[in-house]
Amino acid sequence: MSLSDSSQHRSFSRLSPNTLLISNPILGDVLALLSAIFYALYVILLKVRIRSESRIDMQLFFGFLGLFNITTFWPLGLFLHFVGVEKFQMPNSRQVIGAILVNVNT
Repeated sequence: MSLSDSSQHRSFSRLSPNTLLISNPILGDVLALLSAIFYALYVILLKVRIRSESRIDMQLFFGFLGLFNITTFWPLGLFLHFVGVEKFQMPNSRQVIGAILVNVNT
């Protein structure tokens, strides 16, 4: 969820009656930096391991990568939903649905 387009610039934002989100930009920056570091490690280790792209079947590789993500992260997402940390829900405005469709088609 992006709070950057919010008209209120307080230290917190109310998402729902039961959830209070505390704004912590330092944590967001650290998480983005960690994400970039892990992606860089992934790319470097993949390049070192396969040496040449002709040695690997990319369709099979991405198929197994997708299978790993589905079996690992979907149960984690369901757990977070049932615990109440992260809620699954459909987009609630046409603007959000339009943004998703534009991103899917690019």
